[in-house]
Amino acid sequence: MIWQIVRKEILENVVSFRFFLALVLVVILFAAGSLVFLSQYRQQSSDYWDRTNENLSALRDCARSLYRVAFQKQRVWRQPRPLTLCAEGYERSLPNWFAFDIFTADLPDIRGGTNFTLSHFSSLDWVFIVSMILSFLALVFTYDSVSGEKEDGTLRQILASTTPRHEVLLGKYLGVMVTIGIPLCLGVLISLLIVVGSGVAFFSALDWLKIFLIVLLSVLYLSIFVLLGICVSSRTASPANSMVVLLLIWVVLAILIPSFGRIICDVSGTAPNPVELERRLAEISAEVWEKSERYGERAGYMSHNPDDPANNPPARGRLRTAEVEAKNHAREDHHNKMLAQAAVGRQLTCLSPTVVYRRASEAMVGTGIAHCVGLYRQIKTHQAALREYIRGRDAEDPGSLHLIFPDRGCAQSWTTISHRPVPFETVPKFQERALALGASLKLAIWDIGLLILFNLVFFAAAFVSFLHYDVR
Repeated sequence: MIWQIVRKEILENVVSFRFFLALVLVVILFAAGSLVFLSQYRQQSSDYWDRTNENLSALRDCARSLYRVAFQKQRVWRQPRPLTLCAEGYERSLPNWFAFDIFTADLPDIRGGTNFTLSHFSSLDWVFIVSMILSFLALVFTYDSVSGEKEDGTLRQILASTTPRHEVLLGKYLGVMVTIGIPLCLGVLISLLIVVGSGVAFFSALDWLKIFLIVLLSVLYLSIFVLLGICVSSRTASPANSMVVLLLIWVVLAILIPSFGRIICDVSGTAPNPVELERRLAEISAEVWEKSERYGERAGYMSHNPDDPANNPPARGRLRTAEVEAKNHAREDHHNKMLAQAAVGRQLTCLSPTVVYRRASEAMVGTGIAHCVGLYRQIKTHQAALREYIRGRDAEDPGSLHLIFPDRGCAQSWTTISHRPVPFETVPKFQERALALGASLKLAIWDIGLLILFNLVFFAAAFVSFLHYDVR
């Protein structure tokens, strides 16, 4: 009997005018989102490789002298990802530029010729279409699933037979899930055909697996709103009342609570702004130089004449190293406070399944804040590897003082770091690495668990409501 109910629900929905409108709307949005993605991705990829090659060219020039490699301020741009088609993660408003040498890694920044006003608009990616459009359509297909059949008298006839209520509920749920799954799958298929057929973006085997998992996440998310619609329809006397209640709930879950995240971030605490950070860095320099003698005699003195007996390279090295390490600590503290402030808002808005779904999708495809944080950590790891490379090469030069500290003037005048050329091929180059599937799942596991929990809660609510629903 349950499959008969499923077929009945699917047929009634598929031949309805609302299904036709939903199908057309979703397909158009997926197609439009793909075309917009291709336009942006083509330009982003071109800019990325131009800037990356420019950085490598500058590094190649520096390979003529080892100390220049050590002090070369390398510039890394965030590599555009083809999976931003699925979940863009507001990356237009996130840092895309990173600069570092072997001593210091600057804080991530936003550079380039992007239009700053675009960050105020949501991207037309899969997550936006599913979280805003398809979730609302799920309510459109369920607001009258119980109360509407009560008005028509068909629900009374179904329950007058020996069909258990839980089978009727499950049949209605599966019928709507299949119905809402048709525009979802068709939209995804058309989107992929447009992107793959363009030849602009290419998906690896891992990307295809992540795309499949994103579709599963979308089904899990839409299931929440299908169960919510059945639950409310089981507790109202008429479809009109059900639609009003569901509209209010949808606005709260999909719009208001996610919007409160920014407000919560603003009131939860104030991270130091760039002006305060620069002031703190200046204070650190002043404090270190005021007590320069603690690092050795004449630590603050520096003559470009390497034979000047007043020079004290080891003391100078300790002084400059202490200064830069203190500044690096201040930058890291500033960065951690900014991340902590953003995390507060995201954690407190997890009452919304929309926020949880977006967060899980971003973690799965490797976009959003987690992408920027991961890239910054990769740069720090590469920075340490490059430093060890400099130490190893410097140790091979008997003419060097083998004092690797952040003072370019000393390195140039005193040869504290070797001036020998090095083969460019041996110099470590930074290459951004995408997260493996296991790491992506680890980041998303708690949000996936929350989506499952939302499903269980709403299923229990719908089950209890339908069991006690008066069909008279």
